[in-house]
Amino acid sequence: MAVADSFRRLEDIMKKWLAVLCGLGAMTFSAAVGAESSDDSVSTSLAAIENAKALARAGRGSLLMVGSILSPDERSQGQVVVVLDYPQVRDMKPGMVLILAKVNCEPIDECLIARRVTRLDAKYGVETEPYGGAEGLLLTQINATLLGSVAYTVNLGTGAIQYLRPDTQHVQGEAATISVNEAAARESARTRAPPAADPHGI
Repeated sequence: MAVADSFRRLEDIMKKWLAVLCGLGAMTFSAAVGAESSDDSVSTSLAAIENAKALARAGRGSLLMVGSILSPDERSQGQVVVVLDYPQVRDMKPGMVLILAKVNCEPIDECLIARRVTRLDAKYGVETEPYGGAEGLLLTQINATLLGSVAYTVNLGTGAIQYLRPDTQHVQGEAATISVNEAAARESARTRAPPAADPHGI
């Protein structure tokens, strides 16, 4: 796929999901108005969306609704928004989680793939493995557009924020859960820091 086509597809995808997120933020929920549990759920989701927007702004990233593709359970119905970075190949590291969209696939929420970077090689490029409950396909076996790498996940059901960049050691392989204030502070510090030198020469 030509680079221009990839960027046009990425732009279309981002516009669709930003429209969904803005719609969620402005939506009036009429069902079960009098139910306290429903009110709590709506408040949690709206707060989670606002936190995700704040992190994207602080880190100069973007938002994408990925459903449950990052869950280890393929049957999971959880709704997750991710904050994405836009890495160059030279910036990729083992442990980085990539989100891709299959080309010529609709609807978009059924076309997303999550992959974890396992190895970087100057000759063969980026090697990956399946992440979560996503379909086990390699980058070289599908025609897909790289949407970005996952910096944070924000669960719309619980409000929990997880940090997925590979520069933090995760306990027992699990992503670190952090507060929105801590995450915002990380992003502010990161955007002020000078770019790191490329250790791989890719």
